[in-house]
Amino acid sequence: MASSILFPPPPHPPPRHHQYHSRNGALQRHSLNFDRAGDDAALGHRLLSYPDPSSALAFFHSLPFIPTSPFPYNALLRTLYRARAHHDVLSAYALLRSRSVSCDNFSLPLALRSASALSHLPVGLDAHSLAIKTYLSSSLSVLTALVDMYCSCGLPGHARQLFDRAQTRDVVFWNTMIAGLVKCGWFVDAQDLFDLMPERNISSWNTLLDMHCKVGDIDYARRLFDEMPDRDTISWNTMISGYAKVGDCDAARVLFDLMPKRDLVSWNVMITSCVHSRRFHEALELFRMLQGEGVRADGMTVVAVLLACAHLGALDLGRWMHRYIRSHRIQMDLFVTTALVDMYGKCGSINEARKVFDLSTNKDAFLCATMIEVSAMYGKVEEAFQVFDYMLNLGIKPNDVAFVGLLNACAHVGLVETGMKYFEKMKREFALTPKMEHYGCMVDLLGRAGHLDEAHELICSMPMKPSPVVWSSLLSACKIHDNLSLAEEVACRLIELEPENCTNYVLLANIYSKANRWDDAAKTRRLMKEKGVVKTPGCSLIEVGNGVHEFFAGDRDHPRREEIYEMLNDMVVKLKGSGYEPCMFSALHDADQEGKEQALLHHSEKLAFAFGLITTEEGSAIRIVKNLRVCDDCHLFFKLASKYYGRKIMLRDYHRFHHFSDGSCSCSDYW
Repeated sequence: MASSILFPPPPHPPPRHHQYHSRNGALQRHSLNFDRAGDDAALGHRLLSYPDPSSALAFFHSLPFIPTSPFPYNALLRTLYRARAHHDVLSAYALLRSRSVSCDNFSLPLALRSASALSHLPVGLDAHSLAIKTYLSSSLSVLTALVDMYCSCGLPGHARQLFDRAQTRDVVFWNTMIAGLVKCGWFVDAQDLFDLMPERNISSWNTLLDMHCKVGDIDYARRLFDEMPDRDTISWNTMISGYAKVGDCDAARVLFDLMPKRDLVSWNVMITSCVHSRRFHEALELFRMLQGEGVRADGMTVVAVLLACAHLGALDLGRWMHRYIRSHRIQMDLFVTTALVDMYGKCGSINEARKVFDLSTNKDAFLCATMIEVSAMYGKVEEAFQVFDYMLNLGIKPNDVAFVGLLNACAHVGLVETGMKYFEKMKREFALTPKMEHYGCMVDLLGRAGHLDEAHELICSMPMKPSPVVWSSLLSACKIHDNLSLAEEVACRLIELEPENCTNYVLLANIYSKANRWDDAAKTRRLMKEKGVVKTPGCSLIEVGNGVHEFFAGDRDHPRREEIYEMLNDMVVKLKGSGYEPCMFSALHDADQEGKEQALLHHSEKLAFAFGLITTEEGSAIRIVKNLRVCDDCHLFFKLASKYYGRKIMLRDYHRFHHFSDGSCSCSDYW
């Protein structure tokens, strides 16, 4: 029987009709204007006029009679579907079925499309059965919706059978079948069907273009793109996104600049591509262009821009973005909130990061993990533990990222036993299998604390092959504790694993230099040269005014270089009077005393600091971001400089934050 409902309605809270009646008694009065005879058309038009699903549902349920023709139900289904209220669509479809109202080729496709959106197979099967019983299974609109539903529910074989048996097919039916095959990963079948199409429209081409971009076949995708008889904005966006996915930001930018018309998706794809390619300045420039063209940003835009600000340490720009989010009423969802916490944390303002975190009314594991990581970067281990306990009290299960933050926090202050407890807790209490990152944190924790043998044993007992990053953590620990024999063993292994990674050679050369074994240090540098390995230059960023300035070691390209070097030389003279003695073992070159001192003096973070002194107000804080680990000499230099010049210096290296103030550092010289 048609009235027999064979499927459970999808889980969804019932509509709160009483709210609408109490807020607007007109709904009740209007419903009384309809009687049983001849008002179905007017009733349907009224339902279609409601802009939101709640009002339409409230009006429908306030009717003093039960409609018996399909028209009002179709209107209700269309209003709900238009608002993407798919649960409500299926509930309305269940109501229609329970009242034995006949379905037609308007109601069935709407119910099937919502079943497709929710991957709700029971509803789809019921609708298919009903279509067969009511002789609607040959309707092209019903067939198209059935094909889409079966593919969305992971049954492309069923969909293909329907497609092959169809007597008539239009281009929309072909496109739906091809898109469904792509969705299910049947790429070869999708390509074969595309080749058989009697006619294609732009949607056909876009579907195949998207498929080849998603599987990384970018060359074939570009051939399709070039062969397209017509292109719309979706075509351009898909091709640009394809280049972005394979990391070819240059090709993506060329196409972006050639676009005849851009939408917000175009800008988001290009800005995000630049961020993923570490072209942060370009990402910010694109955002300025977006504003210049009057395009309104959304949450995806601001998340990408906040990531760029975080990497550049651009706190002022990050704060401006926060104001932009508020003034443009961009939704503070979890993605935006997490990006803000990350930005403030990485830009040196943990208090603002914590404020955003505390004000968030909707927290998840990723937001809490980000706050834990930020606390760890600052060495605020107790705050990291508090956030962890807080998320547990909220009933949020911690993810593996949260434990990376906890282990890092322990490593920064040498809490070996506590770190070991958290390492065991993640396995025992939360059934999380430690990943490479967790083992790397444990090696770092043990190594910094001087437990080199235990760290080495842990690496050898790992259930997976240790990554070079894990071995590199042990090598760094060998440098800290002057264990030359183990350092040589680990370095040899690292050079074998990553012969083109300059960090391994530099660390070993630094260890030799610290031990005054200049011949071995020179030999290591010659090996680098023979293998064609180029040392990653030290680079430091400082935000001044409306821009971010970049300095490299020994940089003389800045327009104010003469003032910078004059300030730098003046600083050295004054700080030597305060007890500064250059740490010569931080100089890798086997040069004379003066040569080593000059090499240390021209480190990028010192140049950035000198520039900060001549461009910022006296007494203001100076924030610097460096791409490499700060050396011992610069660490000592900044401690003394913070006291002499009365400045707070916030230096973020690749591992953590160092807050220098009044002659001391927040790391307590444990880094």
